[in-house]
Amino acid sequence: MTEAQALAPEELTRLVDKGERQQLRMLLNEQHPADLAECFSEMDPPHRLSCFRLLDLDNASAVLSELELEDQRDLLHGLGEIGVVPIISKMSPDDAVDLLAELPRERANAIILQMTDVEAAEDIQELMSFKDDSAGGIMSTDYLALDAKMTVEQALAYLREKYELLEEEIYDVYVVDEGEMLVGHVTLKELFTADPEALVEGCMDDNVIKVTTATDQEDAAEKLSRYDLMTLPVVDAQGRLRGIITADDVIDVLQEEATEDIYQSSGINPSGAEEGEVLTYNVSRAFQARLPWLLVTLLIESGSATVITHFDDVIRQTIAAASFMPLLSGVTGSVATQSTCIILRGSGLDQVNWKVFRRNVFHEAKVGMMLGLTCGLVTGIVGSLFNQDQHNLGLVVGISLFVTMTVGVVIGASMPFLFEKLGVEPAHASGPFITSILDVCTMTIYLSIVHTCLNALL
Repeated sequence: MTEAQALAPEELTRLVDKGERQQLRMLLNEQHPADLAECFSEMDPPHRLSCFRLLDLDNASAVLSELELEDQRDLLHGLGEIGVVPIISKMSPDDAVDLLAELPRERANAIILQMTDVEAAEDIQELMSFKDDSAGGIMSTDYLALDAKMTVEQALAYLREKYELLEEEIYDVYVVDEGEMLVGHVTLKELFTADPEALVEGCMDDNVIKVTTATDQEDAAEKLSRYDLMTLPVVDAQGRLRGIITADDVIDVLQEEATEDIYQSSGINPSGAEEGEVLTYNVSRAFQARLPWLLVTLLIESGSATVITHFDDVIRQTIAAASFMPLLSGVTGSVATQSTCIILRGSGLDQVNWKVFRRNVFHEAKVGMMLGLTCGLVTGIVGSLFNQDQHNLGLVVGISLFVTMTVGVVIGASMPFLFEKLGVEPAHASGPFITSILDVCTMTIYLSIVHTCLNALL
């Protein structure tokens, strides 16, 4: 099969306006769903709806899954329930749930009730009962499970019958007992090479890495990545197999969590918004998302103003010393943010304890002292060269930078652990909050050292 030629939105719009429905139908159904979704996103809603109606059901469900949230909503509104039901029925249950979650609950229930595939409808209702950010909320109910008491021959016959019904390519086969309890897993290679009369339970590996439906999606993604799995089984509280999480689900989760961390580290509270939606809020929601941590920053930064006011006499007597305040604030803030990011990305904060905390903080403190010593020496030399009438000023600035960088690194490394213990998202520690805390600490340390050494400077 040759690769289909990419379509331009302008070309599709022209064909719609000319009424070339047959040509459009052929062109559209030759395209990859991801490419078509990208093309649709650049079209105006009426033309996009006209093109979407010409897609085969399988292609329509795939394209709908690839579209951005706002485009999905426009299409669902334009299609109406009669047009949506067959498309939802063709989608994998987890994709269907993601789509229905954006509709009012009453409309979503009405669509589910019109589905003729009772089993698919039940799967969708089950998935909608779980929290969006849990393993149950992102799992798929498309999986292969064998009875432990089956023979290998029976198992292979069962797989031949069931595999073609799956929406996705599945390579991991799980084993359950009579009560649907997950008891093991077996590879297709092991089944193909085993004695046809042997029982599946004799071929399986009973050491199964799994998560529960209540497990946080980020923890589930981390586990699948850590053990290099293609799929991760999800069980309920009793240990019954309920679904699987696939590698593509994990990619979506990691992208979502990374976006959330970026927002939080910038002092923006998305409040459960979808990726990218913060920037397209109405003014009121954008205001509410960004205000809280800015107010916290404002209050803390007031402390810097108080410190500077307290040392007003020192600043008036040593104007040159004041010129280095932005330098100390910027460098200390940067090194502290580096430490915070290293802790956030390199430590398992869900398993934090005193030993882990002490090891990480001591490590970062030693690094901070080395960085502070180096930067302090460089700054001291620069300060002496630019202020030759006050030779000791370079020394004071260098000592101050050494102290503030060391303190900054310790604070930067400690904050994520403190936030975790307080039940606050640790990513906030790398945002305006820690920057404000460090500004206060840096100004206090620097001006205190300058005040102590004032006589030597004059």
